[in-house]
Amino acid sequence: MQIQSEYTFNFDWETVVKGFWRKYPCKEFDFIKFNQVVDMMLNDNNTMSIKRIVYARKFMVWCLTLEEITFDIENRSMQMQTKLLKACKYYPNLSGDESIIYKAIDDQKTHYSKLLSNFHQTFVTKLLSQFNSSFKKGIEVVEARCRELQNNQ
Repeated sequence: MQIQSEYTFNFDWETVVKGFWRKYPCKEFDFIKFNQVVDMMLNDNNTMSIKRIVYARKFMVWCLTLEEITFDIENRSMQMQTKLLKACKYYPNLSGDESIIYKAIDDQKTHYSKLLSNFHQTFVTKLLSQFNSSFKKGIEVVEARCRELQNNQ
């Protein structure tokens, strides 16, 4: 099963990507306890690849994920794939993939899409309710960071 949502930011791609990068820490996502870049590489095709470890914890539930992020400056796009590395013993079958894309539409707008796939069926109901809430919160945080960036220019 897959869950997908899309949104259009009324900010240029560069501002949205900066806002995305400044998303953590924030009170809306206080369960993100740690995120650290562990690898960065400039590729031959003028893209940059970054790997980031993210540790999330809410009460007794925790997980460790790897984000693989690719920036394509020339085409003004950013893609991120998130893979679950390890989860707490309370959810031994927890699985799933997250894909995010930020792509410039023009000089004033950026398209954002998020896709969840390959997750364990027992989490479908919970994921559906939390996905929309998390998606909206993420947009709000990135937009707030974009406004901060514009105000500081």
